[in-house]
Amino acid sequence: MTRAVEMANPPSPQQQSHGDNESLGIASIEICRSNSELKRELKRLVDLITDEDDCRTEVLDEISCILAALKNRKLRFQNNKSENNSKSFSENLEAIGVPDCFLCPISSNLIRDPVVVATGQTYDRKFIQAWLDAGNRTCPKTQQILPHFVLTPNYLLGMMIQQWCEAHGLELPINTADMTNSVIITAKERKYVATLVDELSGDHYESQRREAARELRALTRKQPSYRAYIGEARIIPILIPLLLSPDLETQEHMVTTLLNLSIHEANKSLIAEEGGIPPIVEVLRSGNMAARENAAAALFSLSAVDENKAQIGACGAIPPLVELLRDGNTRGKKDAASALFNLCIYPPGNRSRGVRAGLVALLLEFTSNPEETMGDESLAILTILSSHEEGAKAIGDAGALPLLMEYIKAEGSPRNRENAVIILSALCSNDPRYLKELKNSDRGAGYKQALIDLSLTGTTRARRKASALIDWIQRYQRQITM
Repeated sequence: MTRAVEMANPPSPQQQSHGDNESLGIASIEICRSNSELKRELKRLVDLITDEDDCRTEVLDEISCILAALKNRKLRFQNNKSENNSKSFSENLEAIGVPDCFLCPISSNLIRDPVVVATGQTYDRKFIQAWLDAGNRTCPKTQQILPHFVLTPNYLLGMMIQQWCEAHGLELPINTADMTNSVIITAKERKYVATLVDELSGDHYESQRREAARELRALTRKQPSYRAYIGEARIIPILIPLLLSPDLETQEHMVTTLLNLSIHEANKSLIAEEGGIPPIVEVLRSGNMAARENAAAALFSLSAVDENKAQIGACGAIPPLVELLRDGNTRGKKDAASALFNLCIYPPGNRSRGVRAGLVALLLEFTSNPEETMGDESLAILTILSSHEEGAKAIGDAGALPLLMEYIKAEGSPRNRENAVIILSALCSNDPRYLKELKNSDRGAGYKQALIDLSLTGTTRARRKASALIDWIQRYQRQITM
């Protein structure tokens, strides 16, 4: 539902030139020298620093280039070795035959890093991440719209695959592709980041601060290494106060920078610990539309950590998220829905906050409008709210029962029919009057037959819920006739 990395403006020509020169330096060192020559040169340069106290920038940069060249060679060696092992591994798999449940639905290969998407399907992380990064919003196997893009590790399946490999004398080859794509943060690049931070935090003209914020936004968009470095270098506490900048453009750049930084797992907790959530919520309330959208996306990213969910809700984020869901453009609505979905999962207090903010009425409005693009996401959020007594009461009081039955009767997506029967089941378990309403309205609407059909043809969970509802209705009929 949200962008993995925001699409910021491209880096300036100076930045691009800087990056190209750095890459050329590493490449030329690799081509022109052997490993032993590189190591001798590295020792000479280190001796210059230790013996002669020569800490010139040129010396430090050359050391960085040599270390990068040595690392690149090492990774290429590991990758070639891994590829050779992978060929042998694949040949052994073909001879043995892999259980279907161990195969990734996208690659049709043995899953190496199993993760679960919102529909409950398991994929290999590498392939499902590529699918999502390409802009797809559906589950590849079921074609259902994903209400969120959180990838949850499937540790049980991973353990089963590992045990199966060991039982057949196989060893999963190490994948070093992600390592070879990393970028070394050189001394020049660290110095450039320090210059930007100085322009952001020092006594400079607002135009300089705005430009520095734009450049930092572009840097954190480009490479994961910058996100990791900025977190490890304790720069995040310097950036957070700029979220409250009176300059709306600077504010937009900074909230987007924090969105980019939050993609790095370690930074999710760090941003919260350094007090970043309250000012992000303030941007969500009062920023320009682009800033509000990215603030919602940042809160969605941060809410992957349970402790952050509670803090985000306590800081008052849910009412402005509901407002953005109601009034935002398509992208803003998607970001708001993603954040609200995550926040309503935990803790239960966030569901109460959503109900009090008018979320139920808005979601029912979306689900009842066939022209609305947010119907599927809205039904998914309503399913979470219905698990809370206050949420179920609000849904029932809004007269949602006929709408839910229409979803169950319709030839729509299996996930929507499942969500509708889950909500209906929650209403009936909280208040028996909905059983009476189902029974009394059954004469002309064919509700009972729709539930019977769902109990035979729906998803596993939908069949179970539909069967339970049929049983409840039958018991209620027996009770009132006794």
